[in-house]
Amino acid sequence: MTRPPSSEGAVRVTLHPGEDLLLRPGTRLADLRAPLATLVRRPELRYATFAVDGEPLADDQVVGERPLLPGAVLGVRRTSPHGAGPAPGPGLPSAAAQPWLVARVTGSDAGTVVGASGPLAVLRVWARMRRGGRMAVRRTRGAAAWIMPRTTPPHSGVHWTLALLPAAASLSLAAALRQPLLAVFALVGLAVALPQLRAARQRTATDGAPRNRSQELPGPARLLAFAHAAHHVSPGAWAAALAAHATARAPGTPGAPGTPPATPARLLPPPSDGPWEGLLHDGAVAVLGPRELARSVARALVADRAARGAEVRVGPGTHGWSWARWLPQGGPLVVVLDDDGATAAAPGPLTGPGDRLVVSVGAVPPGCRAVADVLDARRVRITGPDGAARTVPLVGVTTEWAEHLARLLAGAARLGRIVPGAPPEDARLPAVVPLTRAHGLAEVPGPPALATLWGSADSWAVPLGTGADGAPVRLDLVRDGPHLLVAGTTGSGKSELLQTLVLGLALTRSPADLALVLVDFKGGASLGACPGLPHVVGQVTDLEPGLAARALSGLRAELRRRERVLAAHGVPDVAALPPGVLPRLVVVIDEFRALADDLPEFLPALLRVAAQGRSLGVHLVLATQRPGGAVGPDLRANVSARIALRVTDALESRDVLDDPAAAHIPVTAPGRAVLRLGSAPPVTLQCAHVTAPPEAELPLVRRAPAWPAAPGSTPDQQPVGRPNPGRPDPARPASARPVPPRPDAAALVVDAARRAADQLGHVPGAPPWLPQLPRRATVSDLPPATRRDRTGLVLALGDDPDRQRRTTVTWKPGDGHLAVVGRARSGRTTALVTLAVAALQQGWTVRGIARDPRSFAPLEHFPGYGGTVRPDDAGAVAGMLAAAAPDAAPGAETDTGSSRTLVLVDAAEDVRGTLPPAALRSAVAFALATDSPSVGGLAARVGPRLVLLGTDRAADVVLGAPVTLAGSGGPPGRAAWCGRGEPVLCQVLEPQVSPRSRSPTSPPRRRAS
Repeated sequence: MTRPPSSEGAVRVTLHPGEDLLLRPGTRLADLRAPLATLVRRPELRYATFAVDGEPLADDQVVGERPLLPGAVLGVRRTSPHGAGPAPGPGLPSAAAQPWLVARVTGSDAGTVVGASGPLAVLRVWARMRRGGRMAVRRTRGAAAWIMPRTTPPHSGVHWTLALLPAAASLSLAAALRQPLLAVFALVGLAVALPQLRAARQRTATDGAPRNRSQELPGPARLLAFAHAAHHVSPGAWAAALAAHATARAPGTPGAPGTPPATPARLLPPPSDGPWEGLLHDGAVAVLGPRELARSVARALVADRAARGAEVRVGPGTHGWSWARWLPQGGPLVVVLDDDGATAAAPGPLTGPGDRLVVSVGAVPPGCRAVADVLDARRVRITGPDGAARTVPLVGVTTEWAEHLARLLAGAARLGRIVPGAPPEDARLPAVVPLTRAHGLAEVPGPPALATLWGSADSWAVPLGTGADGAPVRLDLVRDGPHLLVAGTTGSGKSELLQTLVLGLALTRSPADLALVLVDFKGGASLGACPGLPHVVGQVTDLEPGLAARALSGLRAELRRRERVLAAHGVPDVAALPPGVLPRLVVVIDEFRALADDLPEFLPALLRVAAQGRSLGVHLVLATQRPGGAVGPDLRANVSARIALRVTDALESRDVLDDPAAAHIPVTAPGRAVLRLGSAPPVTLQCAHVTAPPEAELPLVRRAPAWPAAPGSTPDQQPVGRPNPGRPDPARPASARPVPPRPDAAALVVDAARRAADQLGHVPGAPPWLPQLPRRATVSDLPPATRRDRTGLVLALGDDPDRQRRTTVTWKPGDGHLAVVGRARSGRTTALVTLAVAALQQGWTVRGIARDPRSFAPLEHFPGYGGTVRPDDAGAVAGMLAAAAPDAAPGAETDTGSSRTLVLVDAAEDVRGTLPPAALRSAVAFALATDSPSVGGLAARVGPRLVLLGTDRAADVVLGAPVTLAGSGGPPGRAAWCGRGEPVLCQVLEPQVSPRSRSPTSPPRRRAS
């Protein structure tokens, strides 16, 4: 099986008289002269004037743009009239300039079109060509008319036959009755009809609509006209044709208004329901008879399918089929078998037309029921799948005609006008696209070059990969977004795509314009080297409990801050702010579904980000394996850019793209994706691979690979243009083959970005959320004291992520006795010591009750500490309480030097039997530590609580921790403060005591328990 060779985006042309070459897209013709002359050993090419289709080319012509498109015949323009040069292709290029066209409709050379300058010239052409088959004559209306809708304009007014009927009747009566006077009435009828006919003609002309389908070229000539128009019309004419096809179709048809826009393949009128079309519905057709005539009929069938966007592959026999090397790839598959062993070479069981169409010349493959038997040069007997047979005129095309059509289709495909969206399995898509190739770079730019790129950036478009035409496929989050949804199953390449997007943004924008937040719920390693970029202001992983919740809370606060900045500058959108005032914030979430499952209560905050992100400059990139259920309709309403990599079934693909294309991506093509922006048609691309080393640059011009493929090769198993580890690519010279492995592009981009940011003085911005509380906190970590802080005892450093600030947690004895609840080794005793130090520093008297007197040993050097008694010594406890005798009740306002009493109780459950009931109702302030939520049966007597947290969410809830803070512990002293207001996550302060007074029961630099 031979398919048209892929050249990884290179432009394949023919150098006259007949050598195929591959040219690098984007190269100026002047730069091609020297290497072209050296390659083909023709020194005159360094200075000669090049021409395509007889038209001279300037040296500033660019490869890949009209007229240097695939399929072009590049020759030298001679000054001598007898000099050789590239002749225009057969048919339309030379005939389209004439006012009349004469086209052959039937015969072995159907589709031939000859121009004529007038009626007499038409008669001469007709006389010369009439022996070959049926002919048709049409007026030339321009190439743009050949792609416009072929519909008859609505009839209005009087038809000419009805207008002339009275005149004809008058003349008939005058002749029958031999009364010449009646003929006068005929003149009156004509006088009345002529103004109506003239008005109807003017209305039809002003409509701008084509007359009717009878004005278009019939048969194969219609295909040639379509390909010629698709290749030559201007972008404006092509866009007008698309719009006309989208709006001019009757309601209820596939092209009715309200349906997706017409695609280029639909601009060709639909196939007729004639006998030839009926042969193709069975998925296979055999063409029998004299070999050359049978081939001409088969060529006509295959050319019709190729013009409608099909991919053509040719079997072992290639005689007369070399023209197929120019055909674009992609679309429904047409397999051509033209060999004496065609029956044995049939590619497996013959399936329906939805899969492929097999056209066999000279033999009937197994299972084929449709047969076309060429009887002679004018007739063909066709037998349909139902066994019905009939004889029809022969319609075939020559090899020259088919090659001209294929060349036109190749050029139109380069312009994106033949195959609108390549299928996911399209062989034109490369297997690997390095990041540098997607960005049009030969190598990763160094720091100076990257700084220049940052300074010259004028848009937010980022190349994601390469399309089927070899051009980069770009995504602009500002214009196409503001948000992006990425879906794909395991191993499809989601993480690589996210890295491509993040690194592409870093190559385009500086840290002054862009801030990145990376949320990785796949263990923290899926985004590779991206966290090292200077643009990254924060990273969240599922390995840090509670950090994702803090990040979402911080995003809410960041939205409020951005609203204040916009209001202060009096602008409605971040794009109207001066540069550098407010960078755009891109939040990348890998495995969004895991985040939604773990933190469902934070989805409303994400909805607000999605709704307000466009004006505030906040963009979300949500990646997940299955968006169904995780990405709700409210969130989807704000996500207009969608990318689907390989998914497991068509329903998931439709859920993301409203199209089943992603379900057809092969398992062997990681990184293959389908992009859809809003309601635009899906676009298939191969995503760039960030860990692939930069490619060696290909030469400006090289010889095209031979066609057909060498014997023994299996292009179906190893497509041309894709790397084969066991065999070098014959289309690529040895000097252009990949160099040995180098550092991957991701690491190089990160290093260059960091150094460029250092040179420009850019530093990473503050994260949109507060960092987590420190594992150890001291008085120096507290924010500036407020008036409220001075009226209580300082206990801990508080966290307020919603307002992006730290607070001071204080206990006011007037609010009630304090309960410190926590498990062993959680920092209960340390909390009591911290509280005691704060009280002693304010002149309070502190006493302690504990099983082990060493628990409060750090307090012994303070003059105001009254000692420690054991809880089982009732007399000592009673004496200590009697000695306290405070002057004021808890909560009473006293002067700074007045005496206050605080009693510390370690293990409150031990003092229930020895503590007098009246003690908790006295003026003494108690702080009780316990491991039970009942506080040793004294829960009704306490007010605020300090619940020390662990990592077990359920166990924390049992202790009385709020559900929103449960499980967010870890280091000793991490606690939830439950006072009069909202619960506050806090870190208990380290007690400010002398090192020599540290409790002997506590290990070095750890809290007592």
